[in-house]
Formats: sequence, structure tokens, C-alpha cells
Amino acid sequence: MIVELSSLKAHRERSCTRPVWLVAHSNVAVKNIAEKLSNVEFFAFRLLVSKEFEDWHEDLYERVQANIIRSDTFPETALEAERKLGDANVVLCTLSMLSNHRMRVFSRIRRMETVIVDEASQIEIGDYVPLLHDFGSALAKLVFIGDDKQYRMPHVIGRFISEHVYKGRLRTVHNVNDPLACRFIDVYKGQEKRSGLSWEAGDPNEEEANAVVRIAQRYHKEGKSYRVISPYDAFRSQAEQKLKDACLPWEDVCFNVDSFQGNEADHIVVCLVRTEKVGFARDLRRSNVMLSRCKRSMVICTSRRFTNGVGKDTLAGKLVEGLGKKAWVDWTDFLNGRW
Repeated sequence: MIVELSSLKAHRERSCTRPVWLVAHSNVAVKNIAEKLSNVEFFAFRLLVSKEFEDWHEDLYERVQANIIRSDTFPETALEAERKLGDANVVLCTLSMLSNHRMRVFSRIRRMETVIVDEASQIEIGDYVPLLHDFGSALAKLVFIGDDKQYRMPHVIGRFISEHVYKGRLRTVHNVNDPLACRFIDVYKGQEKRSGLSWEAGDPNEEEANAVVRIAQRYHKEGKSYRVISPYDAFRSQAEQKLKDACLPWEDVCFNVDSFQGNEADHIVVCLVRTEKVGFARDLRRSNVMLSRCKRSMVICTSRRFTNGVGKDTLAGKLVEGLGKKAWVDWTDFLNGRW
């Protein structure tokens, strides 16, 4: 995000009249950028959002609600579009939004001459076709920003990521050298449960979601900054509700992996959720993002049966193998606070 702001500032210093279009692959990534922009005084921006996504995730947009233009309110005329954009010199949207013919009225009055693509390394080549095909003649500058191989971690995690993702080429000067900066909680009775097109923790007793509450209680008591991330949005909702029921801070605490791209926290709780099939964990790039968010420590909730079985060859499974038995916390010990 610092790089994006630097690019925007440099552009503004060179030209106060030409707008910037800032796009990303996911709605949440665009929303995260918008929130950062809301803290920068000299940027006036508008965020183009699909009606369907905003309806479903209205709570995500509380901080930038005044800057949103929903797709069901996209205007027909340039005059109406000018009124909606106001003094905006930055327009944000997803890459897929560029395929919506109704947004063209905005690009006519805020020409798409300068486009900054955030998290560009996460986007498939074919997804750039609408941008290049429909707006290529107007483009003067196209800036790609992103690196799926983030590197902010304690030594024990950083060495593993370097070996398995960077082919051992990276070194770190991180000041956390604790061999137990990464722990695994063995939720051995946990079961995956389908929820629509996603997955959450199932019976018995939803152990993985309950583990999140216990970890959060400890971190909250110790005044630690933490976030909970999972590959599955259904589990994110489940964990969020559990925190709320336990009267713990829950807003901006639980995220799915894709929405947490580009973010970090001192302490990260990762919940793999799956127990029978690999699912998300087969994606090396996204798994790397999932396991590289922490600055001080990471706790991974899963089961030995999964990481020693079907999940053995995933990045998370290899991390388990690399750290060995000492990194595991037995569920009974965990319940008794011995971790």
C-alpha cells in the first residue's frame, strides 16, 4: 500500500488534472486501498462497487460509504456521472468491473490514461484483456504493483518460506528468532463441514472455531495485536460470530486469505478448516500468502491427521514436517493453558 500511495503522490505532483484509476482483482482488496486513501487528506476518490457484492458485504464499507457508487446507480449521461464523481481524482474498482459497459460513462469523463494495478502478481494474464482491449488506446501509463512472495516473518517461518518458495535465495534480519514462533494446535476431533460453496468447522463441538476464541482470549488479555485468517469465508463468519458471542473484539479481526492480501499483524491465527480433502491448500501461491502474514508469531489450527495424511504435500504440511513434533500443542494441553 505504501508503494501505491507513493505512485499516486508522484502522479499528483506532476499533474493535478489527470485522474488515476486504481484497480485490483478482488472487491476486498479495492476496499482496503480505499480505506487507506480515506486517511490521506489530498486524495478525493470514488469507489465503483457491484450492487450484489455491496448488498452482501455492506458492513465492509462502513468507513468509505460516502465514497461508494453502486452499480445499480451508475448514470446514463456524462452530466450525471460528473455529479457523482464530484472532485474525485482517483477512481477505484475491480478489474472485472471494467467489463461492465455501464461504467464506461465514468471513463469518458475521467479518461483511463493512468492505471495502477494492485496485487498484480495475483491476477491471471487473461483477466487483463478487458482493460487492454477496451481502454488500451487511452492508456498512457500502466503500473503493476505486487509480490505474492511477502517476507516479513520470524526466522523460523522465514527460513521455511525462503527454502520452499524462493529456492533459498532470501535472507532475513528479523529480530524474532524464537524456534516456537510458529505453533500448531491439534484440533484432532475437528471435522470439515460444507456451507454453501464454502467450508466451516463442523461437529463435534466446532473445535477449530472454539480454539480461535481461546487464543483470542489469551491475546486480548495480554494486549497483543492479532488477526484470524482462513481460506474459507464461511469459517471467517463462524469465527467472527464466536468472538462476538464471547464478548471479544470481533470487528476487523477475522478475514479470509484473499481479503488479507497485502496486510500483516504481529500475531496471526491460521485456521485450515479442511480435514478430508486438500481444497484451497493445493494452491501454492495463496498458501504462501496465508502463511506469510505474521510479524512476531503464528498459531495454526489444524489436525495431525490432516497434515500427516492428505495435506502432507501442501505448503502447510511441509511446514509441519519441517518444524517437527515440538511445534505441536495437544488439544488437552491447549485447553489447560499449557501452550
